[in-house]
Amino acid sequence: MKFSIKSTTSYNSIHPTYHYNEQFANNIETYQEGTKWFGILLAFLSGTFFTISSALVKAIRNVDPMILLIIRAVLQILVMVIIAIKTTKNIIGPKNQQMLIHLQGFVGGMTLSLLYYSFRKLPLGDATTIIFSSPIIVIVLSFLFLKEPCGLLRIIVACMLFTGVILVARPPLLFQTHKAEPYDVIGYVYALTAALFTALNIVIMRKCQEIHYSIIVLNLSTWSLIAATFFFFIIPGNNEHKLILPNDWFTWGKILSLSITGLCGQALVTKALKIEGAGKVSITRSLDIILAYIVQIYVFGEEPSSTSVIGAILIIFSVLCMGFEKEIYNICDFIP
Repeated sequence: MKFSIKSTTSYNSIHPTYHYNEQFANNIETYQEGTKWFGILLAFLSGTFFTISSALVKAIRNVDPMILLIIRAVLQILVMVIIAIKTTKNIIGPKNQQMLIHLQGFVGGMTLSLLYYSFRKLPLGDATTIIFSSPIIVIVLSFLFLKEPCGLLRIIVACMLFTGVILVARPPLLFQTHKAEPYDVIGYVYALTAALFTALNIVIMRKCQEIHYSIIVLNLSTWSLIAATFFFFIIPGNNEHKLILPNDWFTWGKILSLSITGLCGQALVTKALKIEGAGKVSITRSLDIILAYIVQIYVFGEEPSSTSVIGAILIIFSVLCMGFEKEIYNICDFIP
């Protein structure tokens, strides 16, 4: 049985889907396409920068996370305006795609806001793992709205991802937790919602590949500034106390490092996607989960539970399966 390819230009994190015919054929040419290692290197570096940025969000406890996002957004706006003017002479993007750019910016701004809250409230590894479960939402969206086939492999992957999220989040309804053991329901709600918005962002970014990255990041930064300001005043708390900024240079140095690493991560992953395929980039980015748990253990001294480790392994394995979806189907051509 041959698996012939009918590309649907699937989402950034998923290879094209496949339809089935009734013949075997050896697609040896599929394996002759080499890996563009420079793109893989950029993807790995972007994940490293994102992990450092996430750790700094958690580490700077005396500043509200939305203030941190506002500072990062302002810095990114200043940098991207200069780059956009020098490279494209246009900071608002093509006229026929401005609605799409603003939609991507809105979804991206909401995503960053929810990410910052989840990183502050949850163990870094757990938050990162849940957020990387977003492909399960992408699979569902592709099936419901784009009518992409959902074959056996994707059903298995979706089940593994869902199981992994349950093991990491450990909802009290399914797991009996000790009364003294803290469980931050709001934190896990933030993380799961961030995964939803991450999936939506992947869907929209699919349509923005022809737009220069500086315009996308500039618009994203503008909407991040709006979203962070909105959440700052909406989320319950003493706003006067939240407005207090640090008065020591060490904390400001960490805030500046947070902004720079976030900007570098965003730019590098955009460049990586232009060099290497989205599937291989997503596989490389899944290493963020491992890096996050290393930082969680050795920097913050938080030991992950056994269920979190098992859940993280399931999610990483699921991402690998989706990244190699094309190769898995092609291997079937060699089965007698």
